[in-house]
Amino acid sequence: MVTLSDALTGDRSANLDALRLGLAAFVIVSHAWPIALGPGTAEPLMALTGHSLGGWAVGVFFFLSGLLVTASAERRTALSFLGARARRIFPGLGVALIATLALAYLCGATPSRNEAVSWFLRAATLASIEHRISGAFAGNPYAEVVNGPLWSLFHEVAAYTLCLFFVQLGFHRRKPALLFLALLPLGLSLVGSYLPHRLAIFAPLFGCFAAGMAAYVLGNRIVLNSPLAIGLLPVVFLVPWPVGVAVVTYGLLALSLTVPAFRLPGDYSYGFYIYGWPVAQTVAHLVPGMSPVELAALSLVATTPAAVASWHLVERPSLSRARALV
Repeated sequence: MVTLSDALTGDRSANLDALRLGLAAFVIVSHAWPIALGPGTAEPLMALTGHSLGGWAVGVFFFLSGLLVTASAERRTALSFLGARARRIFPGLGVALIATLALAYLCGATPSRNEAVSWFLRAATLASIEHRISGAFAGNPYAEVVNGPLWSLFHEVAAYTLCLFFVQLGFHRRKPALLFLALLPLGLSLVGSYLPHRLAIFAPLFGCFAAGMAAYVLGNRIVLNSPLAIGLLPVVFLVPWPVGVAVVTYGLLALSLTVPAFRLPGDYSYGFYIYGWPVAQTVAHLVPGMSPVELAALSLVATTPAAVASWHLVERPSLSRARALV
């Protein structure tokens, strides 16, 4: 019998890198449909579950972030926590934005200098990401949108901030607050549609994140059982989306943390996430008329070198320098 806490502190925790990489690959596969066929094209799983494959992957990402980031917030000071989160996100993002601009220019972009600088600064600060650049990928079915997935980074940073607040006040170890945290995914799913636009997007995502926070605190009571995880899958169709994400994530954790440890050469998931869309747009520009399946396959292959380079040349050195200064 393996508990979640045991698995997260053992060698098999390395398997989470492969799990996150798979989720990032699902996002690229999912986006191949609208990039190949145009905005509004139904992505995989949309008709069956009400959410695309990429949407489910993002939800699981937020759950895993809640699970792992709560542990980081608990063992660090507030300043150290914020610095660690910033180092994990912004160096890789900054380089990816420069690469995105370069690909956009190579594929027909015609922005003014002010538009290009404004796009970069808004994306780099996550304040208000503008997805379009004039003339970029103009001949593609999804014209001008240069890096769609970046929208989720603002919500992730907002979730980090709330997590830090919750942990610093010690709420995550108090039973009433923990009950609140466990029920939050359900509550946010019920009120999300009544909130202003940005909060309406954030609410279900933070519901997934909060479920991950609760899973971290209750980890010594959560037994990873693969048959149980498979048996619970039909529940996904009967419950609100954040709750369904929690069920799916439990299954993925039960499968990935109960098999022998598998260590990747690096944590490539973030690179896949921030490079997948512009690379796919570039592939669609260079080889027009591909089917979504063909585009997905080529995009995965073409994104791999960018993600590997991002980790080894940007992300890991940034994290290593920061640790050396501590």
